[in-house]
Parts: sequence; C-alpha cells; structure tokens
Amino acid sequence: MKFGRLIPVSFVLALLFTGLGIGLFYLKVQNPSIPNIIWLLLFFLGVLGLLMVAIYRNITLKIRGIQERIVAGGIESIDINSNKTMTLEMLEVAVDDWTAKQARVVEELESREEFRREYMGNVSHELKTPIFNIQGYVLTLLDGAKDDPKIAAKFLKRAAKSVERMTSLIKDMDVLSKVESGQYDIRLEPVQLGVLIEDTLQGVESFARKNDAKISVEIKVDEQDEVLCDSARIEQVLDNLIVNAIKYSDKNKQVKLVVDELESKLQFSVIDNGFGIPQKDLGRVFERFYRVDKARSRDAGGSGLGLSIVKHIIDRHNETIVVDSEEGKGTEFKFTLAKA
Repeated sequence: MKFGRLIPVSFVLALLFTGLGIGLFYLKVQNPSIPNIIWLLLFFLGVLGLLMVAIYRNITLKIRGIQERIVAGGIESIDINSNKTMTLEMLEVAVDDWTAKQARVVEELESREEFRREYMGNVSHELKTPIFNIQGYVLTLLDGAKDDPKIAAKFLKRAAKSVERMTSLIKDMDVLSKVESGQYDIRLEPVQLGVLIEDTLQGVESFARKNDAKISVEIKVDEQDEVLCDSARIEQVLDNLIVNAIKYSDKNKQVKLVVDELESKLQFSVIDNGFGIPQKDLGRVFERFYRVDKARSRDAGGSGLGLSIVKHIIDRHNETIVVDSEEGKGTEFKFTLAKA
C-alpha cells in the first residue's frame, strides 16, 4: 500500500464529498423534497475522507521518522526525499538492511573478541617458556651453580638464548602491529634486481654458513631490470623466507632463489628441500603464531610471526604471495613485484 499516493486521493475525495454534502444541503433548503438520508450520507463521507487524511498523514509521518532514524544509523540504501513516494516496501528494505548491518557488526565484534583472546593466549604462551627457562637458570646459579665456571657459563648461554628469543618475539610483535596499523612505511621506488638479490644474500650468508646450507640463485631475467618496491622491506621478506627454508630442512640443506617473469611482473620463488607442509596446514601458514610443527619451530627459535609479517608486507605492495608444499619433498613460496 502506497501511503504517499493514498493521502492526496483521500484529500480529494474528502473535499469532493464535503462539497457535495454542502451543495446538497443547500439544495435541500431550496428543495425540501430531496431525502435527508442522501445529503447526510454524502456529508458523512466527506467527514470520513478528512478523517482518513488525518490518520494516514499521521502514519506516514511516523514511518518517515522511523526511516530517517534507520538511515541516520548507517543505512544508505534508501534515499529520503520529500518529493518521492513513501511505501511500506521501502521501509521493509530499510529495516532488513539495518538488521543485516547489525548482524554483521555483532559478528565482527565477536570475531575481534575471539581474536583478542587467542592473540593474548598465544603471546602469553610464547613468553612464558623463555621466562620460566631464565628463572630456572638464575635460581640454579644462585643455589651454587655459579661457583662452577663450566656450569655457570653453560646456564648463562642458555639464559641468553631465551632472552634472545623473547627479544625476537617482542620485535616481531612490534613490527606486525605497525604493519597492521599502517604505521610501517612502505616507500615504492625503482630498485635494480641484481642489487636487491645481492643485498639479500649478504644478509643471510652467515646464517646459511652456520647451518651448513647451500643457497643457489637462478635469475631468468636481466639483472639490470628494475622492480617497484621498498627494498628494505622486500629484503626482509626474502630474508625471512630463506631463513625459514634453512631452519625447516634437515640434512643436505639446499635453498634455491628463482626470479622469473610473470606477465608484466617479476616472480620471486624461494624453494627448499625441507620437511614440507601438510596440505591441511597450507591455508594457515600466514596466520599469527601458527606453527606446523610447534616443537620443531620453537627449537629453531621462530616467533611464529615471521610469515604473517611477510604476508602483510607483500599486501602493502599490492602484490600476492602463495605457498605450495608437499610433505617430505619441500616447500615453495612465490610472490610477485611490479616492474618499474
């Protein structure tokens, strides 16, 4: 039912019937032979028409007030315009939109709360282990172990390793927080491919040598080509991927860095011959604190945030990163960068 159209129709009918009633009343005075019932009926219809105008006008104002409050609450699907017809269908759409919006808001709040609980639980768990380790080493030293130089040196080295793990975790948490909040500056500039690769290899050289790992590079494009990126951040991405590849390989550690052309972009691939990732875990490797093998990851000293940081950095470059892996055969991470 269209109230906006019904109002003028009712108003016209009310005037018509009222006018007829007044006219017939005048004729009745002039001609008493006209039955009283006729002009009384028409006069009644005229009054009824005016009453209908008042009722529907009141209803329409209430509907418009409800609609305006809904739109003020964030619904923009209805264009409120006094020159347009108001219908119940329009109100129904507004209410449905508002209900859907509130459902999404509630769902998002629940999701954030769940994330907050999970995040705090993970942080607490990650910090608890090194803190308890340090506490144990210090208490043991205070109980007399400090008097034995060999044992004291051994425990101090272990405590230092736990401190290093905590420092790494806090540092990664700070970086991830800045990346997610947009405070992590990304400056896109033309960077020569050869320079980017050389700087990356220099950064991971000592770690590879320490872990008896071999890194090979295969560049299938011109090393003079330039990519549009933040060189420091991309070096961080490559460093993280290469270090992870070394950490999660056992014997005969071999890591290959391949750069190839992919349409109008360059594709970077970091390939290892390590333990691999189960198919059920591939979709979660970029999640915060997610570890495929928790015990092995902690032994390797990872914070569980590295790949999440990598994903955010690549996203900030408006590029994509994917992972392909098979258990026992190795893993390949691939991401793209635009040519300068």
